[in-house]
Amino acid sequence: MIDIDRISPKAHRITAYGEFRQADAVRLVEFARERQASGEEGGHVLIDLVSLAGFSFSAVSEELVHLPLLLKYVYSLDRIAIVSDEDWIRSAARFESALLPGVEYEVYDADEADAARAWIVGESEHPHGGAIRELDRGDDIAAFEIAGRIDRDEAERTIAMARARLVQTECSKLMVVISHWHGFDADAMSSSTVMSGKLDLMNHLDRYAIVGGPSWLRNVASAMGILVTPEIRSFESGQEDEALAWLRG
Repeated sequence: MIDIDRISPKAHRITAYGEFRQADAVRLVEFARERQASGEEGGHVLIDLVSLAGFSFSAVSEELVHLPLLLKYVYSLDRIAIVSDEDWIRSAARFESALLPGVEYEVYDADEADAARAWIVGESEHPHGGAIRELDRGDDIAAFEIAGRIDRDEAERTIAMARARLVQTECSKLMVVISHWHGFDADAMSSSTVMSGKLDLMNHLDRYAIVGGPSWLRNVASAMGILVTPEIRSFESGQEDEALAWLRG
């Protein structure tokens, strides 16, 4: 089933839950036709697929029959946000976004729903803003938490925050707590600001602790600890106290 409602003067939310059936596909096609006939330019759509259980064959067939109309509507949009807790849906959406160069298209996990809505209704111009926030762990330790996906803007903003704590205050210990890892956009790592900033920060560090995150990331961090000047140690999720004790030791 689907619900379609207007959430701002320029934005709609489409919520799919349970099984997406032919009647839902018909409703979606009608909505696209209505928007095309309205004469309104642009617009934003938030598509919530967190509670979607599956698709019926008849629903897919209905969409294929009206694919030109649906594509015309999609290409007329300014912003699209997809929210899902399924990896395959998010991966497919990111692939689809590459086929829509004229549309701002962002993908979110279920716990990023608030950020998706804020971006779609225009409350935030930064689609993944707030994925990294500073933590207060005392003046002797610079600490940050990652909870979301890191794009180029967020990576560059974080480098600026870290420089303010590590360089300007001569703090030499850093802790990063990864509570919800949703990966990063490729251009975040290719940014010259991010690359040069990370190298500069490493020169100011004595110890660097990473808490939580996927096991492969902690393994990479441990391997890097052998190759770079600051001591780097990774800790399991929930071991923040142990990380703080090591940093201060």
